[in-house]
Amino acid sequence: MKRINIIILFIVMLVIAGSLSAQIGCKVLVPGLAGNYSGDCRNGLADGTGEALGEDFYKGEFVKGYPEGQGIYMWKSGAKYTGEWKKGMRHGKGRYEFIYHEKDSILVGEWKNDKYMDTKTPPPYIIEYRSGIGRVTCFREGERPYVKYRFLRAGGETTSLSGLEMQSSSGTEKIFPEFTGYEQVEFPFWGKLTFTAPNAWYSAMINYELRLTINQPGAWIVTISY
Repeated sequence: MKRINIIILFIVMLVIAGSLSAQIGCKVLVPGLAGNYSGDCRNGLADGTGEALGEDFYKGEFVKGYPEGQGIYMWKSGAKYTGEWKKGMRHGKGRYEFIYHEKDSILVGEWKNDKYMDTKTPPPYIIEYRSGIGRVTCFREGERPYVKYRFLRAGGETTSLSGLEMQSSSGTEKIFPEFTGYEQVEFPFWGKLTFTAPNAWYSAMINYELRLTINQPGAWIVTISY
């Protein structure tokens, strides 16, 4: 799924919008689909096979105003789900296509009450990328939801960094000598940081970068040796 597909999706949705005629008195009870509906109707609610277009688009089976059975749902973001539904939620077998951290991603499998029921347990954390950094360790020390970064040089903790920049998927950023990282984070947590520091011989300045994902909730200490 490429970015151009998102543009194509909206063009298709505009064409559909022009071809659909709203059925007076026949409602779809999902807010994102409120607008135009064409298809089977019963007691004033979409029921049977039909198409609905609001901010999002859905084509498939309905029961009492909700997507239920087999159907295809396309969000305005460009994400797409093809599979089974129950009362407006993904429920059963399905395929979800979306963009995560600017990368095309796909989830295929079982869903329950709109949640993906992955049969595999993800690792507690993943070091996705590092540049110039010698070693990274992640230690879970409690339940409080935060991610704290520690920086080690020659075996000792240091704060002699310059140009430190951080990004994250959630949380409140803190940059203090006693705490550098994020508080009140939500998991899975994705983080990126870059900074500049002298090399081991202090003969040149080096650019360092780290990207990681922490899946298990808790209080995490991420120690970066460079």
